[in-house]
Order: sequence, then structure tokens, then C-alpha cells
Amino acid sequence: MLENLRNELIGKEMSFMELDSHMTNEGFYSVFDDGVTENIKQDKNVIYTFNHEDLNQVQIFFNITIDNTEDEVEEAFYLEVTQIEEF
Repeated sequence: MLENLRNELIGKEMSFMELDSHMTNEGFYSVFDDGVTENIKQDKNVIYTFNHEDLNQVQIFFNITIDNTEDEVEEAFYLEVTQIEEF
């Protein structure tokens, strides 16, 4: 699972909403309901939780390529995934 995520996502540019959608399609829980987007952007990484005994959480590191504007929601930014690790 971890290797597949690395192959699919590292080096790819996408919106944060696309990343969250991809991760929920893979069986991880969405982070949108947590209200932590500002912290995620500051830290330039996000932790996704998966309900599976082999892999509980992954940490995705990224660079922000296009930030949201003042009239957009906080989640409306684009990123490039740089690294994915088991957390």
C-alpha cells in the first residue's frame, strides 16, 4: 500500500481537495472535517489515518505550488507531493 501511494503521488501536482479525494478513495479518512487545514499548510505535511492492521497512518510531505487567494476557502491550494512515510 505504501509503495503504491508513493508511485501514484510523489512528484504529482494536484489540489489539496484532489489529494484528499484520492486518499479517501484508497480507504483513508478525510482530513477536511478536522479543521486543521491551516496547520497542514504551515507544516507542509498531512497525516492520513487508515483502518488496516498493516498500515495505520501515512504522512505526506508536500510543497505548496499555488496558494489559495483571500476570497477562496483555505483548502483551495495546490501542492506537489515530495515524500510519503509511514507514521
